[in-house]
Amino acid sequence: MADRAEILEKLTEIIVETRGVDEEECTETATLFDDLGLESIDFLEISFRMEEDFGFPFPTDDLGALLTSVGENSTTEDVNKALDSLTNDFHINFDRAAVGGVDPFDADKLRDSVLQLFTVGALVDFVAASSEG
Repeated sequence: MADRAEILEKLTEIIVETRGVDEEECTETATLFDDLGLESIDFLEISFRMEEDFGFPFPTDDLGALLTSVGENSTTEDVNKALDSLTNDFHINFDRAAVGGVDPFDADKLRDSVLQLFTVGALVDFVAASSEG
């Protein structure tokens, strides 16, 4: 299994080649969608490249389902289930109190806040955790 630095190096290479950003922009704290400007098609390409290089893809379908699972008619249970999925399925560690749109509930703000959790470092964590299992 690769160590964290090796995973970061490979993911940086994938993101640079896929999105055409500068290597220096691919810090662990860089958000995939805002800072690096990834679009859904870029994320799909990254997922395919992850499968080639690490042996498993990023679950983009699951991410799409998660992002659409919480809407204006969602309950607190729906929101908590979605946030649990971020930790359990995507291996993202985050402070729930810092996630906007939960209380008071605002589906758009929650979606935007969740997207901010997807950083280069979060991808590294996903690969590291998935490699162990």
